[in-house]
Amino acid sequence: MQGLRLELCTSDRPGLLSDVTRIFRENGLSVTRAEVTTRGGKAVNAFYVTDAAGNPVDSKTVEAVRQEIGQAVLQVTENSACVKSPPRETAVRFLFSNLFRSRSLCNLGLIKSFS
Repeated sequence: MQGLRLELCTSDRPGLLSDVTRIFRENGLSVTRAEVTTRGGKAVNAFYVTDAAGNPVDSKTVEAVRQEIGQAVLQVTENSACVKSPPRETAVRFLFSNLFRSRSLCNLGLIKSFS
């Protein structure tokens, strides 16, 4: 289980990541995975959290964390509200088109070349 996805989108500043993870820890949350980026002075981070035992997070805990960090800054999301990412189909198509163009499948012996 990866955990509940919490997305942070705010102006970047020194100590931001430290402050956010401290607030998670103080509220009994454990970060199982994090995607941390900065774009144009804006911190765009996704944290996957569970409770300390690895169980799903209680909604009261999530709301307490959001109150402390900022309701508009920390969102519970399925998809990124801050960063638009390409649809999965496009990413998969791009991956496969690169494999065929680079002839990697031929090099791996997965298909035969007829050229």
